Amino acid sequence: EMEDLMCDINAFRMLEREVAEANARENPDSVSSHESNIVRRYWDNLHLVCENEIEIVKTADKGGNSTVVEDINKLFEDQSPEALNDMKDDIINKMRSASTNDSSNTHGVVDTDYWQIVLSQLNVHQAKEELSELHSQMLVQQLEKLEKRKDELSKVESNVENANHTDEQDSLKNTKTDDDTGKQSALSAARVPVGVAHDFGNLEESLGFSSEVALNVTNYLWQDKYRPRKPRYFNRVKTGYDWNKYNQTHYDHDNPPPKTVQGYKFNIFYPDLIDKTTSPQYFLEPADSNEFCILRFRSGPPYEDIAFKIINREWNRSRKRGFRCTFERGVLSLYFNFSSHWYRR
Repeated sequence: EMEDLMCDINAFRMLEREVAEANARENPDSVSSHESNIVRRYWDNLHLVCENEIEIVKTADKGGNSTVVEDINKLFEDQSPEALNDMKDDIINKMRSASTNDSSNTHGVVDTDYWQIVLSQLNVHQAKEELSELHSQMLVQQLEKLEKRKDELSKVESNVENANHTDEQDSLKNTKTDDDTGKQSALSAARVPVGVAHDFGNLEESLGFSSEVALNVTNYLWQDKYRPRKPRYFNRVKTGYDWNKYNQTHYDHDNPPPKTVQGYKFNIFYPDLIDKTTSPQYFLEPADSNEFCILRFRSGPPYEDIAFKIINREWNRSRKRGFRCTFERGVLSLYFNFSSHWYRR
């Protein structure tokens, strides 16, 4: 499977290289050229990481000692990018001195095979770090696109509401003359199957989930030292058809039931968290209705609490069913689907 993945990665690398060369010839200073370089770095780093994983598997199959690689990787833990670059320069200089038999070599006898492994693992570690950083940047870019799209939809909805309000006023003035038209509209609405919402097929869920709850003003112990601010977020709601026994009886493929909320994906951004050793937490709180609950996220300075109103149903906490709760590189990711209760005949 890894080798098949490598074939796909190589194909994408070749395509990106051809596109980058074409863009560079046409307009070397364009923004698209810069974005293309980022995409190429992504595929190059992914290729390096995948190639290393294949090598580790092959070495293990041949009875190789994987503990050496594990010990080497421990050298890179909790190291800053600057420290890793200094380490790489030192290793390269050390190996260069050994290969040229430099008389001024102060490193003594150098095990070039060992340091070659260290250098290769360091390159892999830096590739993973850059992949993680690119992933965070892509999430932020997606968030900005969704926020822009949300603003556009808000403007459209506002215009529609204003138009509907105007139409209602006009209809009140012309009730008698529009009586026949009203009857035709009622007949048209009657054709909609019972239980199917008027906005059936709405794709708003694919544009992002935004049901932020306004919290009461809270005084934080640290607000004298840090200015509290809300974290940014990129959330999605998962919707679909619930084919329970009732819906199977009353609906079919051509006449599906209304879509229901089946789960959520929350990505909360804490890039400037002061205490990076403590992961943010989430809490469930009651809402104004038993059908809903409040999902509150709490971190620490300089971020305020942020909360969202969600459907109040049992979570399926199985990883195989999509549950995920991680905090990596300043991003808290909470993914969950609701439990399904199937009917038995």
